[in-house]
Amino acid sequence: MNENNLEFLKNTLERMGFPVELGHKLAEQVKAERPEIKLSHELNRGDETVQFDLNFRRSGTTDMYFFNSYQATLKTGNKSYDASQEFRIRNGNNVGMDEAFNLVAGRAVQKSMVNGDGDAYLAWLKIDFSQKDDYGNHKMEQFSDRYGYNLEKALDRFPIAGLDRPEDKKELMESLKAGNSVAVSFTKDGKESMFFVEANPRWRTINIKDDKGVSVRRDELEIKDKGQSKQIAESQGQDKSQKNGKKQGLSI
Repeated sequence: MNENNLEFLKNTLERMGFPVELGHKLAEQVKAERPEIKLSHELNRGDETVQFDLNFRRSGTTDMYFFNSYQATLKTGNKSYDASQEFRIRNGNNVGMDEAFNLVAGRAVQKSMVNGDGDAYLAWLKIDFSQKDDYGNHKMEQFSDRYGYNLEKALDRFPIAGLDRPEDKKELMESLKAGNSVAVSFTKDGKESMFFVEANPRWRTINIKDDKGVSVRRDELEIKDKGQSKQIAESQGQDKSQKNGKKQGLSI
């Protein structure tokens, strides 16, 4: 058994966010010198479940193993609504477990990528489930900085509580860039309502959903003028003062 090769594979799994237990299972299979190794892991978050099936293959000429790809499958309980995507392992552009979870669930993820010249760049990724590539896998859309999506500006168009607090705003943006669906409080006509928001780079905006996952019309919540935005900020500031500085609004 090639100990260095095994350690490299285990470190790769950990860097990609897979649990340490998978590395232990891999070691057992490598010791058994199986020509092909398949490992599975299931992750549950809220009402979403994704199964990961990892594929390893032994070299035909050496004792080295290679982590070739993994399949991420969203399990909804209804096969007609299940979604699956294969993620190939490539140096510099590997999609981690958490990223794959959100991508296969239909959300966008911002990720650091590497181009053919070895230069790093940021891009939003999203699976286009309506199209497939030449290998039968769904096409992966990419939206680089040149596409012009500004998440902060997209958020500022809506009366989301907490955006006036830099730390809360940063926390919300980081969670959305990771591909999460985040619960936030909207202030509209003096009333607060809870919705879930997601990044939407294709249309340079955000998705808004209710607690049942049903999309909410953005134009019904969007700030119509700067005066309304100022009024909301002042209202939030008064709220904050009355609560003795207690943190309000974001549920991340």
